[in-house]
Amino acid sequence: MDVIIEIAKWLLPALMVFLAVWIVFNHVKNSDKRRYSYELRLKEKRAILPARLQAHERMMLFLERISPEALIMRFQRPNLTVQQLHSTLLKTIRQEWDHNVAQQLYLSDKAWTLIKNSRENIVKLINTEAGKLKPTDPSMQLSQRILEECSGEQPLNADAIRVLKEEVRKLF
Repeated sequence: MDVIIEIAKWLLPALMVFLAVWIVFNHVKNSDKRRYSYELRLKEKRAILPARLQAHERMMLFLERISPEALIMRFQRPNLTVQQLHSTLLKTIRQEWDHNVAQQLYLSDKAWTLIKNSRENIVKLINTEAGKLKPTDPSMQLSQRILEECSGEQPLNADAIRVLKEEVRKLF
């Protein structure tokens, strides 16, 4: 019995030391994991931030370029017909869209949905107003109708622009 007590006197402190060392070791190991994970996320964020910012800039430019006012200012010519202006406007919107569609990777779902809706609403406006005129009418009539529809109300792309600005503010 004395032997068991003697072994317990040596074994119990050794087990307690072992347990304490094991707990401290695990704590340090977990702390290092968390620190490494944090540093990795920080590096990734630094690497992706320029791409996200550029995507927001490009989509802002896209929204400005496809605004009805900007389109009309760029493409209205006195010698065009309604059909020619209509197809030019739609072709331009489609090209701008195709050029920027990959930017959705860096935008929130909400922002991307609003951008898509803005584009669809602008296309719908152009199609609706062109449908009210003869294809051979002067393009100035289509331009006037589109601008009249846009005047006095909130721009078709205002919500998307607002959300893009909010997202950029959150990046910093």
